[in-house]
Order: sequence, then C-alpha cells, then structure tokens
Amino acid sequence: MMKIRYCLNPISRFQSTSSAVSRSRLTNDEIRQHRLRIYNNERQTQMERIRRVEKIEIDVEDPIQSTKLLMNKNLSTPYHCAKHLSSVLVDRSCLALIDDEIVWDMNRPLERDCKLKFLHFLEEKCEEQNRAYWRTCSFIIGYILETAFKSNYNVELCSFPPPQFQYGSFAYDAQLNIGDWKPTRDDLRCLSIQAYKLRDNDLRFERLDITQSVAEEMFKYDRFKLAQIPYMLRLLSPSDNQTRLSVYRMGDYHVDITRGPLISSTKQIGRFEFSAIHNIDVPSYNETMQRIQALSIPNQLHLHYWTFDYLLERAKKKNNASIPTLAKPKTSDNKTDKIE
Repeated sequence: MMKIRYCLNPISRFQSTSSAVSRSRLTNDEIRQHRLRIYNNERQTQMERIRRVEKIEIDVEDPIQSTKLLMNKNLSTPYHCAKHLSSVLVDRSCLALIDDEIVWDMNRPLERDCKLKFLHFLEEKCEEQNRAYWRTCSFIIGYILETAFKSNYNVELCSFPPPQFQYGSFAYDAQLNIGDWKPTRDDLRCLSIQAYKLRDNDLRFERLDITQSVAEEMFKYDRFKLAQIPYMLRLLSPSDNQTRLSVYRMGDYHVDITRGPLISSTKQIGRFEFSAIHNIDVPSYNETMQRIQALSIPNQLHLHYWTFDYLLERAKKKNNASIPTLAKPKTSDNKTDKIE
C-alpha cells in the first residue's frame, strides 16, 4: 500500500514497482536538499564577488507612487523598491518591467540605472503576468511531486512545457515510478492541498544564473535534468561571454531549472487544483513518463466556483503541449521552446 505523504487517504490499487529502483539511491528529500545546498553555496560565492557597493538610480513609474530611488547595484531588487513605496505594491506586484521592454523578476537584483514599472494581474494587458503565473505553477508541481509521496517512491522530475493557454492547463513531465496508478479525485485533492500550504508560507522565488559545471553538480542525481543542461546553456548578458543557465529557488524548499521569469511569491497563488495525470511517450529519452496537469488562478482574481469547476473539467483533457526533447532548434537567440 502506498500513501501520499501528509494525506490520510491511502492509494492501494496497484502493486509497488519501487524494487526496480536501487535501495542505495538517495531519497527525493535528500536530492532536494543537495540542490538547495549547491544553490546556497553558489549564491554566497557570487555575493562575495561584489567587492564594493555601487549606487544606481531607479526611476519608478506607478499609479500609486512615482519617484526616484537610489538603490544598490546587483543587490537591490524591484521587491526592495516596492517596500520603499507601498505595502500594496509589495503584495500585488508579480513582475517588474525595466525600461518599458524587459520583463524582470521581482526578486532579481537590478543591474543598472533604469525606469521601473510594477506589473500585476488586474491590468488590461497581462499576458506576461499570466505566462509567469502558469510557469510558476508548473514549477510548484515539481516540488509537490517530490514531497507528496512517501520516500520509498522515487519520483524523477524531467521538465515542464512552456505555458500554452489553449490547452487549458499547465503541466510537469516526470517519471513517477509508482506503477499503473490511476489517481482518484481524492488523490488529486491530496496533491492540491500541498499547494495551499505553500501559499500560506509566502515563499519567494529567487533566480540564480549558473555555469555548466555548477549546474552539473547541482543536478547530478537528476538524470533527466543532467541530460538537458547542455541544451539550456546560453549567453545571458552582453558583458559575460560564458554560457549559463537559470535556476530558481522557492524559499528554502525547492530548486529547479527554468528560464523564468516567475512571480514574486507563493502568497500570490489563488485556487490551485490538480486535474489529471496522463502517460506520454518521450522518444528523446526512450521513456514513458507522466504528464501531471493542474489549473490555478492568482489570488487577485475572483472567479465563481462553478466557473472554475467548469474550467477544471476542461483541464482534465490531455495537455498536448510539446513533450520533453533534447533537440535544440535553430533560433537566433539559441533558445529552445521544448524545455521551459
């Protein structure tokens, strides 16, 4: 019998196949702690490279309050700017806009003098906010998958597809290694409860750009992600000729690969429901994986429960977004749209 951790409902309709996984393998909790440890060490190393604090001028343009702020280069973030101005800006701002063109994480340090706007979910044009929200929710699915099941079930995360609203759900692709499990409505509800716990903890999403060697050490116990690393590297700054990839940390809970941007905090998550789990064939890895799907809305948006439940029914259909692949398409900026 297998149970979802923290949930009293047993899932007992299959025979465990965990014997196929070596008992000497680290548990998901140990692997997650390893990633966090490497992230924290690398972040400390990067902070130590800042020998002196330089000042930059941030020209904030916002309906609540417009002003000029003197902040610290490579240390201060849009979130820090918002704290100087208004608690409303702190709570509602999910992204920042730099010089009217660059979408920026709220918790990412600012690098130069710039014009700054705060973005939220109730604006007339909010496609970037919605994409960041669904991308963040996919990120959260990865954490829940690694922590919701008992430790003897070895969940292997792969990646999540870019947000594609036409499919009615966001997703994460993983190998659950729990046999022919068909989750019930109660099982999916048990998974959903974990997202609400994260919301109550108000965990911030922080980006870190790392080199290939650091990434390979960070994800050395994640075979799918280890294979992705060479395809995710790119030049992230005109002043840096070394290719890097971006990882994000959610509080002290979870680290994963994504180009971002992500929203500011788990506090901005509203209703969150897992909708379905479908099997997918992944030729690049020669594996069958599971596509775990869910639906959520930001806490700023108020939707009648009947309307949300109607959308949740649609979200149960198989999400046909791109499957994980290691092929790098030919694009001018050396990006791939297969791995988010």
